Amino acid sequence: MRAFLLSLALLLSVLPLGGHAQSRLPGLTEGVEYNTIDGGQPYRQLPPGMVEVAEVFAYTCPHCAHMAPMIDDWSRTLPAYARVVYVPGVFGRDDAWARAYFAEETSKTIPLLHRRLFTAIHETGDLPRNADVSQITQYASKVPGVNAAAFSAAIRNDAALLPKLKLAYEFSQRSGVEGTPTLIIAGRYIILGNSYENLLVNARKVINALAPRHATTSARPVAPAGPSKPRS
Repeated sequence: MRAFLLSLALLLSVLPLGGHAQSRLPGLTEGVEYNTIDGGQPYRQLPPGMVEVAEVFAYTCPHCAHMAPMIDDWSRTLPAYARVVYVPGVFGRDDAWARAYFAEETSKTIPLLHRRLFTAIHETGDLPRNADVSQITQYASKVPGVNAAAFSAAIRNDAALLPKLKLAYEFSQRSGVEGTPTLIIAGRYIILGNSYENLLVNARKVINALAPRHATTSARPVAPAGPSKPRS
């Protein structure tokens, strides 16, 4: 997936307002903080009142690697009605990195592996950008706390993986994702920004604007489960 060009977001044409009247957000300006996705739908079905915050990412993307710790910390400041979900970019049924993420989900090793894989590719060089399933599995097997057998089985389980790969691919396609990282709120709002920090500020504005009635926009008292900092 093409590297995400932060400056490009502000150059995108503002979508016609006629069809978006019902999607306008009070106090915000379309084309500045966000653009509306025609016919957009969330990646996953969340409980009523929950707002999905989807990050479309790629492990091989250096911008995603840089932003990973920022997303991790930022997610802990979100109100209780917002939930961050990760959507890997998919380049085919044999995409080893997309398979790796879904294997993390299945084996419940996202906190152990998500940030580590970015580090292994972009900092330590322990994994090449074109790593295959065997190389990723071998790396994961050496991480303390990872059930190597469970991860290996999950990353090779076509019956379980192919529907997930299809769902992630279709979400990116219908949302008009052009690069990574991309933040999409409630399946309907693609976030704009001229820096990593500005992207997160604008995302928070949209999240606040979508607050359910009577909900508080302050941070949840307990940090959510999610990727943690790699252990040394």
